[in-house]
Amino acid sequence: MTCAQNSQLIRRFYGEIINLADLDAVEAELPAFIAADYVDHNSPEGPRGPSGYMAHLRALRNTFPDFQCEVVDIIAERDRVASRVRGLGTHLGELLGLKPTNKRVDVRGINVDRIENGRIAEHWGEADTLGMLLAMGLAPPPALARCWVA
Repeated sequence: MTCAQNSQLIRRFYGEIINLADLDAVEAELPAFIAADYVDHNSPEGPRGPSGYMAHLRALRNTFPDFQCEVVDIIAERDRVASRVRGLGTHLGELLGLKPTNKRVDVRGINVDRIENGRIAEHWGEADTLGMLLAMGLAPPPALARCWVA
């Protein structure tokens, strides 16, 4: 695939597929976007492939049922696509052991995805989790707070 085709795949995936509220429809579409041996390097021991991604998305939707993702910027080179994304949602489910705050969050992140045979084969991502927690009026839970203490 060309860089333009890879960019379009990522734009559709993050900007359309992830935003579908009907998780059964998302699950039906995932094999067209996620490779059977997909690896999310943010959770290397978690499930892989479309079913692994679906587990991640179900957890996200349990926490933020109205979650929407927007691709803000995108850069593609060879088989890699880097995207800057913005996620919006209302905290209505438990997150990292924290009870729902009913607050609207606006979190930013950066993803790098490797495309192989027209599907996402590998993913690396970073999100502003601390900024999100602070916007929700929460202090980081102890497990996360240890990450920021020298």
